[in-house]
Amino acid sequence: MPKTAEEISKATGFSITTIRFVLNGQSEKYRISAATQKRINDYIAIHGYSVNHAARSLRLKRTDTIGLVVPDLANAYFARFMAELEILCRKRSLLLLTASSHDDPELENRVVTNLLARGVDGLVIAPCQEVTLPQLKKTKTRPAIVMFDRDYNPSPFPTVVSDNYQGGLDITRRLLQDADGACYFLCSHSALPSIRDRVRGFLSACEERGIREGKRLIRFEAENAPEAGRQLMQTLIDELGQAPRTFLCSSLMVLEGALQQIKAKTGRVDKNILIGTFDDHAMLDWLDNRVLSVKQNEAAQAQRVFDRLIEPLSERKKSSPLDSVPVELICRNL
Repeated sequence: MPKTAEEISKATGFSITTIRFVLNGQSEKYRISAATQKRINDYIAIHGYSVNHAARSLRLKRTDTIGLVVPDLANAYFARFMAELEILCRKRSLLLLTASSHDDPELENRVVTNLLARGVDGLVIAPCQEVTLPQLKKTKTRPAIVMFDRDYNPSPFPTVVSDNYQGGLDITRRLLQDADGACYFLCSHSALPSIRDRVRGFLSACEERGIREGKRLIRFEAENAPEAGRQLMQTLIDELGQAPRTFLCSSLMVLEGALQQIKAKTGRVDKNILIGTFDDHAMLDWLDNRVLSVKQNEAAQAQRVFDRLIEPLSERKKSSPLDSVPVELICRNL
């Protein structure tokens, strides 16, 4: 049966404080000898270690939990971000509690309220609404709060995002360089700050190429789902009489639906179609087409979010309110 810190102290002869320093990875900081660490770790390896979380929370006035609220865990980007953040939390003996808002403001508010009621020490949110922010600012518990992916500027909380404008600029420049004709942008959830930045990048690249009416190349849908991609692609096929020769999608889910619709209408996806998408996935390697994708750095984002969570309050106030993480342009079959 796993032992508590108190039981380990009695069995090894070391103080409870020393036991906890070793368990929390603070041996070097408090100059605990290698021999002492070995005796404690050897005992734990044989008997195990058990934490009385309820007692510990009452004593330290913290729960060692971090809440994470994302729109959809089925989204590959959010799933990868969660995995990276969970690794960082585990290294600090923190438990990550995850919930999805499904881009529903009412559900997001309930989820946030529930996490705060559970006394989380930190809260990480990819918000689907601006009104979440004042709600959090009023909370009495005031855990460390960090926003990510979406910058509802101005925000009272530190925010970590990908450089979506630069990503949109870079991928559109390359698509226009290799395009056979117009480059259409199939775009969902255009009200989100991240999508707005991608649209700005697209339009800036169009202006550089002398395309003054870049907005006419954009087709919008509200939902970020494969069904939105199917509808957007069908609209283009109806307009053009065929599938577009070059197109860009605002997400992998939109791309999934767009490719499904092309195949449903033509029987196949012509390998000569030039495709661009935001976010990256290994399955894009299976396409015979030339494919460009904007890859976000989830590991770097998670690290910067985590750093904001654990930094002292005094330092948090000095930090820049917005932290933009560079993206990478991936080219396949070009």
